[in-house]
Amino acid sequence: MFNALRLGALVAGLAVLSSPATVGAEICTDCIKVRVGTPHVVRGPFPDELDAPFSALRLGSGLFRGFTSNGSTYAIEAPTLLDMKGPRREVLSAGAPGSVNDCGRWLTSLARAEETLVGLVHQEQDCNYNQGRTRKTMAVATSADDGLTWTDLGTVISGRDGHVTSGITGEGDCTMVDGLDGFLYAYCLRNSDWQTIVARADPTDLTQWWKYLDGQWTEPGLGGNATAIGFLGPGAALLRDQQWVATFATDPWFGGLRLSLSADKVKFHDLDEPLLTIDASDWDRPNDTDLIAYGTALDPHTGSNDVGSDFILSYIYIPPGLDFESRYLVHHPVSLEMTDRVTEVQVGMALTRWTSADQQSHITTTGPLWGDRIDGARAELVAYMMTRAPDGEASIKLSECRGPGSTTNVMIFDKGSCKAEGFAWERTSGWLYAKEQDGTVPVYRCSSAEGALFASNATDCDGLGARQFLIGYGIAP
Repeated sequence: MFNALRLGALVAGLAVLSSPATVGAEICTDCIKVRVGTPHVVRGPFPDELDAPFSALRLGSGLFRGFTSNGSTYAIEAPTLLDMKGPRREVLSAGAPGSVNDCGRWLTSLARAEETLVGLVHQEQDCNYNQGRTRKTMAVATSADDGLTWTDLGTVISGRDGHVTSGITGEGDCTMVDGLDGFLYAYCLRNSDWQTIVARADPTDLTQWWKYLDGQWTEPGLGGNATAIGFLGPGAALLRDQQWVATFATDPWFGGLRLSLSADKVKFHDLDEPLLTIDASDWDRPNDTDLIAYGTALDPHTGSNDVGSDFILSYIYIPPGLDFESRYLVHHPVSLEMTDRVTEVQVGMALTRWTSADQQSHITTTGPLWGDRIDGARAELVAYMMTRAPDGEASIKLSECRGPGSTTNVMIFDKGSCKAEGFAWERTSGWLYAKEQDGTVPVYRCSSAEGALFASNATDCDGLGARQFLIGYGIAP
């Protein structure tokens, strides 16, 4: 699917486009409150997996079967969606030379049609990734054994652009949702203009998909034209209580992972605040900044992307300074609440304190643990940080920095303090209020007897050390 060359082209194309999605007036996004919980690294690092949105289903045994893809698609079984570290089994592979999928088949999403499991499959053909060349299409496949074997029903979505000797053509990177209205919907990236398009199919005839164009679902999936509905990202889900489609885009101009919502499947409205803060979206790796990609939502009870008010935010993560060999699958528990009034701060992102595996240092972060930190034990959810500066109130932007001589000594610092105290900058953590507000807790800087810095919302630093000073105020857990 996406690699460094292809995403570089995507970012360049998006620079000349309007970043937000199309606004739909049906949804009061200002009335939505979201709390993004502590991240769990559930799989990785891998050099040859995790190149598509993660999908899953719950089996009759109670286990979950998850699917990851990178040219081939693999199945993994695990007791919960917060631990997918088990062995993999290849269930889809590249086709024969000259075929429409001779570079690979990526399973991107799942749906049920009676007793049959339906999979949407990204295909690539005639690729030379060193030259940034590939041809993208989408196929549908079905499975009678919960995804261990698949029957290919053929290509159902393709672009109108012709094949070229260099560059990316076609339409792909689609994810599928059951609209609960009698149709399956596929949200796809059109490579000719880097915009999202949408097609749909009646589950009784999965081989016929129809694209949305100018208010009608009449253009054929194979080669038909389609209306550009914005840049919405490669991941989609359905909020079943509201029957809204939700899409997730890593948007550097927006400053984070953007959530967009639609009541009619085609007009989308963005939340004003990111779900997660990012510094960049750079696929030219290694890079000084980290990378979040392929965001989507999963139901924690079923694995489906048909989710309730409590769901799992899933994405692929590459840490700062590392390359594609270090891909991690990360899952956050998320709660989404509809309120009857405008919410001043929509999104809160968990600031968590962890204790390193050797118990000699602390890791205070809003991001996932990786490398030597991955075995750290969670100690405390300190507060929820804001994902952008709040309107009308003084705030403090904080960075996460790594201590000298240790990869597991990580603390939050305000601007300029990181380097001055001998720490190395890694990423933006988020924002705290400068002054106390209703519903907030103080966030203190503390130091252990060994000199390790950490954060706490308790005046006694949870009995782990001495309080140094007040950093700011976060949203109460």
